[in-house]
Amino acid sequence: MDEHINFSAKYKSWVVVKKMKVGEEIEDIDVGRILLSIRDTLNDKIYDFIGQDFDTKALEAMADELVPTGRLKEDQIAAVLKGVRSPKTTKKLKELTDEKLKLEVYKQLYTEIVIKRLKLNMLAIKPLDKYLDDKNRRL
Repeated sequence: MDEHINFSAKYKSWVVVKKMKVGEEIEDIDVGRILLSIRDTLNDKIYDFIGQDFDTKALEAMADELVPTGRLKEDQIAAVLKGVRSPKTTKKLKELTDEKLKLEVYKQLYTEIVIKRLKLNMLAIKPLDKYLDDKNRRL
């Protein structure tokens, strides 16, 4: 079997297909790029589907209150991160559910939303694409 990466999904109106044949000319960074693309695709869709069981709009509103707008200094970022796990935040999250296990998921969702607002995201495809474009131009 030839080396390859295939990812496909079809659920309701969501359809995605990402494929790559891996040959000698393909570098590991190219494989990393398609895997990153798959991760980004999944991350974007997770909230669409989870939002049916969890009030993600309420979490977004809470994040609006916690995360200041504009460029943040390190001490502001630290204060926001401290606020994510504060008793005040837990109290607000408990207003969304009485279920202990669901509360744990709410905490994790809220943390992800806040981190995204802080722009502390994981590796994104756009900077990697720019790097690869620049690298290829230099070759």
